[in-house]
Amino acid sequence: MFRFRRRARAGSGECFAVNLRGPSSLMKQWLILILLAIATPMHGQQPSSLQAARQAMEAKDYSAAEQLYRKALGETPPSSPAFADVETDLGLSLQMQGRSADAMHYYALALKARYVPETYALLAEEKCRMGELDSLRPMLDRIYREERKNLRVLSAVAPCYLNIDKPIESVEVYNALLSSKDEPEDLVLIQLAKSYIQSGQFFAGRLSKTPGSEPFLAALRQASSGGPEGARGAFAEAARMSPNFRADLSWPEAIDRWRQHPQDVTLLYLLSVLSAEAGMRQIEVCDEKYPASPYLEQFHADALADQGQGDEAAAEYQELMRKYPGLPDLAFSLGVLEEKRGEWDKAAQAFRLQLTQYPRDERASEHLSSCMLQMGQYADVRELLQPQVRAEHPPQWASLDLAEAEQKLGDSNAAIRILVAAEHEPNPPKQVHYRLMHLYSMTGRPADAKREYALFQAASGQ
Repeated sequence: MFRFRRRARAGSGECFAVNLRGPSSLMKQWLILILLAIATPMHGQQPSSLQAARQAMEAKDYSAAEQLYRKALGETPPSSPAFADVETDLGLSLQMQGRSADAMHYYALALKARYVPETYALLAEEKCRMGELDSLRPMLDRIYREERKNLRVLSAVAPCYLNIDKPIESVEVYNALLSSKDEPEDLVLIQLAKSYIQSGQFFAGRLSKTPGSEPFLAALRQASSGGPEGARGAFAEAARMSPNFRADLSWPEAIDRWRQHPQDVTLLYLLSVLSAEAGMRQIEVCDEKYPASPYLEQFHADALADQGQGDEAAAEYQELMRKYPGLPDLAFSLGVLEEKRGEWDKAAQAFRLQLTQYPRDERASEHLSSCMLQMGQYADVRELLQPQVRAEHPPQWASLDLAEAEQKLGDSNAAIRILVAAEHEPNPPKQVHYRLMHLYSMTGRPADAKREYALFQAASGQ
């Protein structure tokens, strides 16, 4: 395993890898406003409430914008082409408040009326934030196929390719974004570094499962221990073994050749090395051009966390929160770190801090609810989630967690009511049927339990 080195020398062959499975999704207000500005123009005379809503968005008064967009929606005929545009704008106002479930609802409605790449990207971004990866994958594949030249669309979804383990696509997307002015260059460089690092892990994983890989794995291990020859120590052996191998191939050239020969062990080795070296180069470029970059410092904290150095990572996150109070998701990242370590109380404190900064952040609410369930704080879960479940489109996780809390508090009937309501939402998860089946069995309703068992089997494809 390669290790992280803060200041390695370019071209030294010293590589590193950290288990960065995609960056935390930054709530980039500047990006949302750019996407808003390029949305499909309204047709005909705009209602005054719509103009006022967009002024509220520019002023970052998203709650007021939401109410004005809802009014504009009522003033716009559903048959009008502008109706879907207002739905998208309403979704934007909800997204900026952290209300992911409601935002996704309106993006989906807008897309039913008319496909707009920017709206599609915003829906994909929210699915990514909320971890809905199964439905996200085909969306990102479509964007990669059809919108590769639309840099604003790519910018919205770029972090998501790492979340679905598509590091090669992520490298190509971030290389494209280097030519864009829509995102800070230091942020793009860090994200590109993470993409290369995960690509290296992808190829090293395949290499370890391919016959004939031992001399190449030994070279990678030698690089990890600081051996004199570095990760390139088996290049001569690779050249003797395969005519496809060339030490002077660039990363894109090696990718093209690997796609033609996906089982060639020497190409897997070469790409493991080239990816790790390219990742280090992006870090060095960022360090040279932007030595005070908060994204570079956050990368270092993330690397420590992923290498299992939890105490050091936690200290760096706390220092970053002190230095850069406006940098999103630091408290969230700290909470996730403590959650992984089973430090439920510390994690809950971090998620509460995230909610202090972003009161409608559903991700933080979801993780906080999970922590409180782990600690047996069922009444606190009830207090946290009752407003969420009364929302226009309740998040599925909130219904499941609140039902569990009600059951633990001894009110099985309340748990049933919550899950029945969730069952009537579009595409309820199969866990709803499973939990209802057990609750009906416990409360002496065998016919209802049998019905839910059949629904659970159907949802599971059995």
